[in-house]
Amino acid sequence: MKRFLPLLIILLIGVYLRFDRLTTIPPSLSHDETAIAYNAYSILTTGKDEYGKPFPILFRSFDDYKLPGMVYSTVPFVALFGRSELAARLPSAIYGTLAIVVMYFLVLEIFPKAAILSSLFLAIQPWHINFSRQLFESNGAVFWFLLGTYLLLKSRRNYRVILWAGLSYITALYFYYSVRLVIPFVGLLYLVLYWKTIKKEWKTSMVTFIVCLFAFFPLGKEMLSPGGMERISIVSVIHDPNYMKRRDAYVQKIGANPTLLRTVLYNRRIALIQTIIENYGKNISLHNLFVTGTGTYGALYLFEILLIPLGIYTLLSLPRFSTYLISIWLFAAFLPGALSTNQPNTLRTLVAAPTFAILSGLGALYITTLLSNKRARRIVIFYTCMFFFTWVVHEYPRFRYAYFVDNPSNNAVAFGDGNKQMVEYVKVHESQYDRIVISGYYWRPYIFFLYWGNVNPIEFQKSGSRETFGKYIFTAASWDTNGIKLMDSSYDPNTLADGKTLFVISEEEFKVQKKHFREIDSISGRRAGRVITVAVQQ
Repeated sequence: MKRFLPLLIILLIGVYLRFDRLTTIPPSLSHDETAIAYNAYSILTTGKDEYGKPFPILFRSFDDYKLPGMVYSTVPFVALFGRSELAARLPSAIYGTLAIVVMYFLVLEIFPKAAILSSLFLAIQPWHINFSRQLFESNGAVFWFLLGTYLLLKSRRNYRVILWAGLSYITALYFYYSVRLVIPFVGLLYLVLYWKTIKKEWKTSMVTFIVCLFAFFPLGKEMLSPGGMERISIVSVIHDPNYMKRRDAYVQKIGANPTLLRTVLYNRRIALIQTIIENYGKNISLHNLFVTGTGTYGALYLFEILLIPLGIYTLLSLPRFSTYLISIWLFAAFLPGALSTNQPNTLRTLVAAPTFAILSGLGALYITTLLSNKRARRIVIFYTCMFFFTWVVHEYPRFRYAYFVDNPSNNAVAFGDGNKQMVEYVKVHESQYDRIVISGYYWRPYIFFLYWGNVNPIEFQKSGSRETFGKYIFTAASWDTNGIKLMDSSYDPNTLADGKTLFVISEEEFKVQKKHFREIDSISGRRAGRVITVAVQQ
């Protein structure tokens, strides 16, 4: 029991950082969180998603498709706690907490002395905390990837464990897209270095292959469907504005002087490669990792800038498989960011977060080894105390303020703050109106209406859509390619009026359409001030 006491203490720290005020910080469920939670409720009560598809592998959501892992993981929590913030966020917080435990046992297989330190760094890491406190599919994928990697390491001594490692990796694939680019690299490394064992244990290898193939088949079939390919198409680097700008500039250069050299140097493939390298660089940049990775704070603590290089140095002294594993994991984890648009993106590269915890743990361990050197002892003790003091007095309070105070207040609207209050308001007053128009200025509001408005999934599946349900009309967001846009000053919102109509619109839309409306009330979120105007026709 004493052996695991440090891990228990670290686990309690991790629990506190992931569960403290979980339902109120961030201040509201985002549109993605709400979509996952509502579909979990719909599956629970009807066995179908919001579009009426029975137990789908891909969940249609807004303009793309979500993988099923986090939706089905949320079902039991919605059953226990109803449609609430707690039900929506518990799965991710639990996955984030369990990841700390798996990290300990994983590093125990690589370098036992660093296991406690690595799990500690993951427990307090801003990157991992940030995505453990919201219903992010990527966080579930990271847990299952960690578990698969731990079991893969364990299979070196007991090869039969390889089946469970494979199934854990397959489960990770059901949660988030980015691990698709990491798991093949890890699998290939294992195949190359342990080929003799794989051949020797060919029966176990064959059973593992067949079972994993069957487990992957439902997802693999959907991945090749139009819905599965749509998500990849939407976020692909070929839609990156920087790539398109560079490609068009190269076309003009070739057009101005179409020499062979220019054709080779300035073609669209070169533009694509340059953009991929540029995106990769944005994600591994010090600015992203240590300053802005989680929005108002870095993905890692500043003092880890010194620990990570020492960790890399220590990593080079480990057995070959361990060195290669961490190296290839770290390299591949940033490929999803390099190959997609809107970079840097710490959500898509979250699978890299544990590697930095491992490197920081190895770096901290290296510092402690210097204690045996009498000359270095005083310096090491001094810097260790300085690191600890810096984290307790400066780094952690700075992160805590950024995440728990600054970010919720300054980005409240982006988190969806005000939507729950909006639904509560219209449900109270809906009987007084023949038609209720709700603006989609901040995001498509129908999903908040479904989750917070006690809408029966069966009724919505029969007659509802993203645009309308019963007496409700939901308008489009400014970035939608079609639909009603109240920010267009030439549009007359009174054409939507059918009998006595209530309009629930953004402050910005009210200013544009002021001549058409008479304000009767306003709605504020938990952290956001007055963000929604309630009005009727002039």
